[in-house]
Amino acid sequence: MATYTEYLDFDTEEDKLKQQQFYQATELSAQTTAAVKKISRPQNWLLAAAPYCPDCRVFVPFIQKMAELNPNIRVNYIARNDFDDSSRFDNPRQQEIVRTNQKIPALFLIGHEEAGPVFSEFPQVVLNQIAADETRRTELRDAYRAGEFNADVEAQIVAALAWAEQRCWADIVGV
Repeated sequence: MATYTEYLDFDTEEDKLKQQQFYQATELSAQTTAAVKKISRPQNWLLAAAPYCPDCRVFVPFIQKMAELNPNIRVNYIARNDFDDSSRFDNPRQQEIVRTNQKIPALFLIGHEEAGPVFSEFPQVVLNQIAADETRRTELRDAYRAGEFNADVEAQIVAALAWAEQRCWADIVGV
């Protein structure tokens, strides 16, 4: 698994620069910033992503900026081309779950991978619209990549962090 800096080197220099441009253009809302700063328990996340992927370029800055706001949020990156390398995972089950998902970006709570990714390829609102009308897939994908669903991405990650806060607390107290 890799850090954000190592993630930037997963692909070409051009891809790295594109990812950095998205990062610089991404701003978190005041509401998100406040919610993220309230996370009080350590959370370890696994993010399958790659800078060459336009969908990852949109998603990664949000989770990375949230991690930078709160040291309790730790993100480990893995490249799609490393899915078959068992040394990149904590255990075989984690590898199997990530490999089965096959989509990027995909965000998993480490230790709770069996719950599936909390984000997979697109925000849930886009996935719901695609499910309702598959003919709109390209239109919705392009709108996502253009930033039209950034507020939804942000909200979905905040909801996942809140879920993890409760899940991690339940692990500590044995619920």
